[in-house]
Amino acid sequence: MQNILKIFLCLMFFACGKTSKELTEEARLLLQKQRYEEAILLLNKAIDKNSKNADAFNARGVALFELGKYNDARLDYEQAIRLDSSDYKPFYNLAELYRVQKKYTEALQNYNKAIQRNAEVADLYVNRGVSYYNLQDTTQALTDFRKAVSLQKDNKQAWFNLGNLLFFSQNPEHIQEAALCFETTINLDTTFQKAYVNLAQSYLRLNQKEKACQKLLKAKTMNNAEAIQLYQIFCTQP
Repeated sequence: MQNILKIFLCLMFFACGKTSKELTEEARLLLQKQRYEEAILLLNKAIDKNSKNADAFNARGVALFELGKYNDARLDYEQAIRLDSSDYKPFYNLAELYRVQKKYTEALQNYNKAIQRNAEVADLYVNRGVSYYNLQDTTQALTDFRKAVSLQKDNKQAWFNLGNLLFFSQNPEHIQEAALCFETTINLDTTFQKAYVNLAQSYLRLNQKEKACQKLLKAKTMNNAEAIQLYQIFCTQP
């Protein structure tokens, strides 16, 4: 209790002479360090100093979200939007909150609003694509994943999601493209175990067993349970 009080008093002491904007920027640094409770203390002070600081409400919403306080986070995002409806970030964050809660229709509405305000953010399309997929709209999901990789060539999650959607489609012609997506994912992150497994399965569907076994062996060395099982099935027999 004494340590908590010391932290609180310390933050309050240093916060007194700073502007709302400065406090918000310091809180962002705490967010990056996952020090959410401390960030909230600074953001409370920032909001006390300027109740129209939309960035502070949005940042506090992020901290509350990370602490699992979804309703409080939603209220902060909505207040940020009321204060500044031109910024895409609170719409994006609100969409993420709804997606985590599996409220995909509400998530889509907010992704759309975020994209209307900034159409150049790849992750908006990645996560909107996930929501489309969960609503069984694979056509729109595919469009969004393709858009994401066109905007950000090094977005490994976008490449992986695109590969998955192509792999599980009913079109055999998509398998080769899926393999290329998984290869790109691995080039971006050599520790992405699931990408190795899915690439191996793509090679198996393309009748390239040797390549498949090489990828399974790589994932197997990472102790990937699925790779170990598939390697036993496909790669230990003559």
